[in-house]
Amino acid sequence: MQSYPTFPLNDLPAELQREIFSMATSNQLSCALRLSLVARRVHEWVQPLVYEIVTLGADDTALFLRTMDSKPSEFFATHVKQLCLAVSVNPEDAARILAVCTGVIGLAFWVDYLAAASDVPLSALITSLSLRRLSIEFTHYLDLCEISKPSSVNWRVKLTHLHVIFWADEEPAFIPHLECLSCLTHFSLRLRYRQLTEGSISAILASCKSLRILAILLDELDLMQDLAKFEDKRVVFMPYPDAVQDWEASLRGLPDIWSRAEEMVRGHEGSSQRGPAAHMM
Repeated sequence: MQSYPTFPLNDLPAELQREIFSMATSNQLSCALRLSLVARRVHEWVQPLVYEIVTLGADDTALFLRTMDSKPSEFFATHVKQLCLAVSVNPEDAARILAVCTGVIGLAFWVDYLAAASDVPLSALITSLSLRRLSIEFTHYLDLCEISKPSSVNWRVKLTHLHVIFWADEEPAFIPHLECLSCLTHFSLRLRYRQLTEGSISAILASCKSLRILAILLDELDLMQDLAKFEDKRVVFMPYPDAVQDWEASLRGLPDIWSRAEEMVRGHEGSSQRGPAAHMM
């Protein structure tokens, strides 16, 4: 059996050791818990990385709440940056989690919070967050926008990526409040059973001055239908992905709907530029 030379890890500077363990955790998060058992200092390096991206459903919310009770709230406020709360999360649990994870900059909020008639309004949970990305259901988006007072709204000041989901069979003739999202560059809609009209899409594009991508996400069968053609190359039609996997993809350095949509837009723009030249040849 071939043997390989070994190098004492402890001989390396502490900063380099930390970088090695951080990279190992980022590349394979499943080994993070084992790495945290190597030594106390490694535990202190690795554990914050474990909680940087938190995705919760019915099976793991209770464990996360117990972990919240065992650590200072400042730990979660500092280290939880990307939070996904699936539809199976209880609204009361969602309120507890958001009350502690106040440093979140990316939020997928798929909880049916309004149906619970909670004493804590949705705006009280989200408006203070300095969000860059938000994925939310349409009626919850409306509630968040209409109840929020402009003077206390942080969530929309730096928001660049917005994904709105339609749970009900309703026609989104108009998506209000988009003009308040001055930094919005990427906007996607998850539709059910209906398509946006040309007028609706034009209104969205007119409201979002900085918009670079408008992605319409449809089921595979809907994509097989004759879809309307739009001259604006920023408009793309795409299949709806696995929601949780796609939410985590870009955070793990993997392709997601946004990177795929950007590639499609570049393809559209390239075709437009080649068209006249090809015609002249």
